Amino acid sequence: MENQKHSDEIDLGQLFSKIGDFFKGIWMGIMRFLALIRRIPLENKLAFILIITASAIIGFSYSSLLKKNYYESTMILSSEYLNKRLVDNTIDKLNLLAEEKNKRGLAKILNIPDSLADNILEFTSKPFVEEKDLIELEVLKEQLKNAQANAKNEQVIAQVIKRIEIENRHAFEITIRTLNPTVIGILQTALVNFFKDNQYIKRRIEVTKSNLLGKKQKLESDLSKLDSLKFALYSNFKSNTGQQGSTNVIMSERSTPVEIYKQDLDIYNQLQEINEDLYLQTDFEIVDGFTEFSEPASASSFKIIAISILIGILLGYILVALVSFNKYLSNLDQK
Repeated sequence: MENQKHSDEIDLGQLFSKIGDFFKGIWMGIMRFLALIRRIPLENKLAFILIITASAIIGFSYSSLLKKNYYESTMILSSEYLNKRLVDNTIDKLNLLAEEKNKRGLAKILNIPDSLADNILEFTSKPFVEEKDLIELEVLKEQLKNAQANAKNEQVIAQVIKRIEIENRHAFEITIRTLNPTVIGILQTALVNFFKDNQYIKRRIEVTKSNLLGKKQKLESDLSKLDSLKFALYSNFKSNTGQQGSTNVIMSERSTPVEIYKQDLDIYNQLQEINEDLYLQTDFEIVDGFTEFSEPASASSFKIIAISILIGILLGYILVALVSFNKYLSNLDQK
């Protein structure tokens, strides 16, 4: 028994020793790699100096002579008729026209001058509310239906109500990249009109507006009738002032003056909501328009030169590695 116990202790000691050697080997490997990274530039000073100098010159030349500064701005466009597929398809078409050397096609569909279209580089878009949030919303709606059917789980119901109140779930962020920041305001109007002139959206905007106007006319007519009825009630009440019980006027078995006044207020509120929708045009609106920035979004000259130098250093290491590998192959051939 004692020999077995002693043997187990020796085995555990060897195990921990091997684990220590393993981590020590990893650490030494990292140190050797860092030493190699440090040693290569020192042993190849001339090559690295030439590569870094050439990279800096290339980066400076590109930033000074070839690079064009561009400006970016983002607009949030909201419409119940917009969907991801429609917006993506529209933006892709605009980008194809923007990539053409002659941008007359882009100028034509946006109804802008050719000189203005020449400044446009690219369009991008993405939903303002992420798709995963919309999916989560639909799942929560189903949970709400089940919770209401079972008349329980108030926590789920409260969570659903909170999620349903997500604003701008029909909104999209549209970003434009242009060479001239002063044209961004004009491009906003042109881009919005281009979306609104889409036949799918245009017909639905017209139908919605027509329905709102019809409903407004109907409510105004009902409100006028209720005003006449209220005037008659008030006149009747005033003529019977002083008589006992005259203040409790009954119109029928199902309606009272109080209910008529409540109905009048309800119709008035509906009318105000329709007037607000007609004025704000909530079915298609700009939540936040383009902003004209004075600072370019493109990389600065310093950043370009720094990136060029880093790329040059990386190429230097690759070049040294290829040369060393070639020598290794040559030694193998000689052996």
